[in-house]
Amino acid sequence: MAIENVIMMNVVGKISYVDKYTKDIFLFNDIQIVDAMNEIDSGRFILPIREENIDELLGFAQLKSGEFMMDETNFVKTVKKLSELYKGSLILDMGSLAKGDNDLDEALAKATEFEDNLELEYGELNELNSKIEALKKSKTAYTYLNELDVEMSELDNLKNFSYSLGSVTRDNAARLKSIYNSVTSIVFHVGNQEDNEEVFMIVSPKDLEIETQRILKALNFKPIEGINPEYSMSPRKILETITVEINTLNEKYEELSKNLNTHLMGYRNEATVCFNTLSLYINMTIIKRHMAFSEENFYFSGWISKKDKKRMEVIAARYPKIIVMFSETNDGMMTPPTKMKNNWLFRPFEAIVKMYGVPSYNELDPTPFLSITYMFCFGFMFGDVGQGLVLAIAGFILGKRGVELGKVLFRLGLCSTFFGFMYGSIFGFENVIQSVWIRPFNDVNTVLITAVATGIMMLFVAYIYSIINKLKKKDIKEGVFGKNGICGFILYASLLGLVAFKLGIFKVTQGLIPALIILAILMVVIVLIREPLANFLLKRKKLYEEIPSEYYIESSFELFEMLLAMFSNTISFIRIGAFALTHVGLFMAFQTLAGMAQNGVISVGVFIFANVLIIGLEGLIVSIQALRLQFYELFSKYYTGDGVEFKPIDLQINLL
Repeated sequence: MAIENVIMMNVVGKISYVDKYTKDIFLFNDIQIVDAMNEIDSGRFILPIREENIDELLGFAQLKSGEFMMDETNFVKTVKKLSELYKGSLILDMGSLAKGDNDLDEALAKATEFEDNLELEYGELNELNSKIEALKKSKTAYTYLNELDVEMSELDNLKNFSYSLGSVTRDNAARLKSIYNSVTSIVFHVGNQEDNEEVFMIVSPKDLEIETQRILKALNFKPIEGINPEYSMSPRKILETITVEINTLNEKYEELSKNLNTHLMGYRNEATVCFNTLSLYINMTIIKRHMAFSEENFYFSGWISKKDKKRMEVIAARYPKIIVMFSETNDGMMTPPTKMKNNWLFRPFEAIVKMYGVPSYNELDPTPFLSITYMFCFGFMFGDVGQGLVLAIAGFILGKRGVELGKVLFRLGLCSTFFGFMYGSIFGFENVIQSVWIRPFNDVNTVLITAVATGIMMLFVAYIYSIINKLKKKDIKEGVFGKNGICGFILYASLLGLVAFKLGIFKVTQGLIPALIILAILMVVIVLIREPLANFLLKRKKLYEEIPSEYYIESSFELFEMLLAMFSNTISFIRIGAFALTHVGLFMAFQTLAGMAQNGVISVGVFIFANVLIIGLEGLIVSIQALRLQFYELFSKYYTGDGVEFKPIDLQINLL
């Protein structure tokens, strides 16, 4: 439950085994590729100056980027073709790739042969499909003319008149109807389209055709495709002919499809091998594009987890004269990516953290804290056994289908179920099971006080996170003396103590209140002068980064904002209790409506509608409110989220 330490790995090896080493890198996968040429140009790719490294060092003078040397276009076309033939059912099998050598030339030859064998059938299918689609368009067009008792050849051969079939929107159709008398054509309304448009047949004199087209263009008249001069019969007979033709072509299409599927199944094993091999070489080529090359050597750079250092050394040991160098991230020369590491319970909540931003490599991962508090807040506000189980089941199904937020919903549903038992509520009814803790509407004060007390504990943890994060960055000014540092934390705690004594929550010890007042005033002063104080302790030349008067004016406003935020942040958590009460109150309103109905069927319908509404609408509102507390009240105190996410090879490379 932390951020993994990552280190930079730089590799120099002989070109003779670049393919095998690149394959090992791809199969290992858990590496973020970095452009080696950039690393070399920036001076971060440093080889030890030794006699045995002389060839590699001399190679720096003649380096070329792999970006301009590698081209995977032809491989991609073939892989896409295979994927298209098998409708995306071919999947890259990393296990089979790791078992042995994969011959690129052999795979290309087999893929070409395989493609040639099926190209004729596949082309014929495409041709048939095109004919069927064209006939369907014609069928649609002639359907609008079905009521015409006239041969189409007579219409097509009119000497003095021409006709058009098209559609306009309903608004333009109204405009067209309003100017019927002034239009230099005969207008027939022949039908409606599904997309809210009306279809018209326009018959106009050829001498006035330009004027007619001008009017139709102004009305955004869209010609309907499918009228074919080859059909000379009446529209009704044409429709009968087209229907027969479509049925005939569909039968032929189905027969060819069966034959093609039979051939595809027969070639499936060979196609899978080709797909795997070519996909591997595509990925290898993309990896090599991030390398740099001299005449004899390749140069590779990438981020790996520190714990994987030994494994990478074992892989490198397979190749003679390979040089592998590891650079720690604390040398100040580079900013490493952030690799988050959480257990199965917290991992789905990483998606919520990333909505705000990826944590920096040198700050604490907020995922565990967010996970626990988010689940608690949601469950506290939405406590119900039945409704919680519905959310959990929905989340489980979505999670199994690959929706990451579905896994979050599953956990939130379980927390809702837990608090449902605490409240004794199942599908809104509070007379079915006993409450383990309280009934929210019967103990309003307890609910609200618990909500605020929980919020205070969350804020305490947020202060601790903030202090640790700032001290890890060696920011003494904010980490020790800042509003979210040690002094800010002490000030907040002392003010809470004064409020608690004032409300009689704790017994007052003589002299404690004056001590807390003095402590609070002292913390306010320290926060006010934090910049000159920090600069003085760090023995910097300048006490102020700006003009002192400007600093104190700005700092005074920040101090006022800090005190106001302490109050508002604390009170803001009362919404947890308020929504817990709203959840119960909303269902009670529906219970009243169901009782007024005085009809069993209607009452059941009201209860079902109430639960659907509460699960859908209120569940969404509660999740947003819980997220707001995280982002605005907690994250704003301790989390920056300005890191760059670690992306292993399979996420860096978009294959198709």
